[in-house]
Amino acid sequence: MTVDLILGTNNVGPHGKISTLKELKDILELYKSGGNKYLDTAYIYPAPYSGESETFLGQLDVTSNSFVLDTKVNSFQPGKHTPDNIFKSVAEQFARLKVDKVRTLYLHAPDRDVPFEKSHWAMNELYKQGKFERLGICNYGPDEILGFVERSQRFGWVAPKAVEGLYNIVSRRAETELLPLLRQHDISFYAYSPLASGFFSNIKRGQAPIKGGHFDPDTFNGRFNQAWYFKPSIFAAVEHLETVASNHNISTNAIAIRWLRHHSLLRDGDAVLIGYSNITQLAQNLEFAGQGPLDEEILHEIEVMWESIGDDAPALAF
Repeated sequence: MTVDLILGTNNVGPHGKISTLKELKDILELYKSGGNKYLDTAYIYPAPYSGESETFLGQLDVTSNSFVLDTKVNSFQPGKHTPDNIFKSVAEQFARLKVDKVRTLYLHAPDRDVPFEKSHWAMNELYKQGKFERLGICNYGPDEILGFVERSQRFGWVAPKAVEGLYNIVSRRAETELLPLLRQHDISFYAYSPLASGFFSNIKRGQAPIKGGHFDPDTFNGRFNQAWYFKPSIFAAVEHLETVASNHNISTNAIAIRWLRHHSLLRDGDAVLIGYSNITQLAQNLEFAGQGPLDEEILHEIEVMWESIGDDAPALAF
């Protein structure tokens, strides 16, 4: 099974954790040294300092250095997915990235104030202009994704070929709610947040999150992450995981990444988005990704843990 590793850049930019071009260049070289080439960015990265990630990538001219770019249009506010706003977003993004096209262009999150048919039409126009190779959908519900598939069949428009969604050992709704649909229509699945934004290693029940960290309630990402993970059943599950990891002399992060690559429902053509706060963390995550399958006892405990979470698991769609 070949599950690609895609390098996330949501922490890149002067206001991000990777705040200099030198840091980013070193990170890209480390990632590339393992034979990897896919970069994932977005209009909003690093939230809320939109455009900084794309600007850094453009300044390093990454596409001339054998990297392949995926990006996501301006989203998360009502009205951002009108055709005019999508066209405006892409023009700004490509200027920052210094490119004429990308591999995958995503609708980053549903804009339910704009009929999906209008936003799909706009993406099809961009596809006809050669702006991207594959249409991506991110954070939409299964029925909404099916709507894009059906419109592509009805109107001859570009069909979605990649879906980014939340998938990790405490968030597995995709297995039953989404993946059957994607398999039926030959759509790749890219799993983001494999380490639950640091929840497996940096968050303790009853302790205040680090200021400026992934769970800081004063930040855009922090509010999303707390809503997803700050539930008694999920805290208890991760505490159980910590015990299992200790008993097997392995880290919780290693368990999470190795499970996704070797034991999850990901298959050839799917991918895991790798995050990091610094180059040391990236090196560690890449090392975990290169390691083999987990022991059967650990796999059993992961299933027990998942069953204990039940309906508290994060939802797939925003």
